[in-house]
Amino acid sequence: MTENTNRDDSGIARRAVLASLGVSTAALAGCTSDTSTDPSNSSNSTDGNGISAEGSDVFTSVEIGDATLEIEVADDASVEFINLIDPNGELFDQQRLATGETTTSFEILGRYEDSVPTGDYELVALDGDEKVDTTTLTLEAECTITDVLWAAENPDMEWDKNSPVWDEYAAVVIENTGTIPSLLTELRWKGAPAAKLGLDNTVSYYHETRLPPGKTTVYSFSQIYQTSGAGGSLDCSELGTEPMTVTAVVQVGQNPSYTQQIKYGGDQSCNLSIVEESQGKSLSDGGES
Repeated sequence: MTENTNRDDSGIARRAVLASLGVSTAALAGCTSDTSTDPSNSSNSTDGNGISAEGSDVFTSVEIGDATLEIEVADDASVEFINLIDPNGELFDQQRLATGETTTSFEILGRYEDSVPTGDYELVALDGDEKVDTTTLTLEAECTITDVLWAAENPDMEWDKNSPVWDEYAAVVIENTGTIPSLLTELRWKGAPAAKLGLDNTVSYYHETRLPPGKTTVYSFSQIYQTSGAGGSLDCSELGTEPMTVTAVVQVGQNPSYTQQIKYGGDQSCNLSIVEESQGKSLSDGGES
C-alpha cells in the first residue's frame, strides 16, 4: 500500500498538539531518542486476543480493542505519561494518566487514511521526565485472500435473497494471521464478468470492514458474476477461460490478491463455470498498485 505522504506533517502536528496541552518537551525528546529495552521486558503477541506484556512490572495488561490498543498499569506504579514509539523510532502517540488512573488507550485503526506502520513498537512509561519501564510489542497484520465464492454455487451462505440477482454476488474470505486487526477499505475486481460489461476492466467497491486475527467473510455490494445488464450482454462465444483477480485494499499490512479462472460458454446466454484446478491462487506481494 502506498505510504501516506502526509505522515511527517501529521507527526509534527501531533507533537504540536501535545506541546499545547502542556506535555513536557523534555519528556518527548527523552522517549523518542531512548527506546532501548531490557530483553527481560520484551514480548511478542501470543494470540489474537491481546498482546503479552510478560516481564513488565508496570504494564499489567495490553489488549487489542476494536480500533485501539488498551493499556493497564499496576495500581502501585507511579506513571504520568505513556508513550507509544513506532518501528521507525518516532513518537506514534502519547497518553497522560491523571492521578489515580491506571488505564488508557491508543487508537491504531482509523487514525490515518493510509497505512499504519507495522513491526516492533516500544511502550514507554514515564514519571515526569524519568523513564519507569518499557516493553516491546509486535503489531502486525498479515492478510491473505483464501477463497472467492460465487453465490450461485454457495446458496446456503448469508446472501441478501431479497435481491432478484443475489446469485450473481460474490464473497471474499480474508485471513489475518497477524496480531492486530486490519481494516478493509476497498475490493477491486479486475476481469470480473461485471467489469467486462463496462468500458473499464475493473469494478471497485468501497468497504469499511474490520479484519481481526482469524478469517472474515466479506460480501460484495453488487453483482460480480453478472453477464447482462441495461447496457447489453456479454457475447460469451468470444470468450474462453479468463482470469478474474480480486485485490483487497487494507489499512494495515500489504494488499492481498486472489486470481480465479472463469470459463465462459454459450453465446448471448452465458454459462459461467469456475475452473476448479485454478482456485487457491492467492498473492500477498502487495496486490495491484
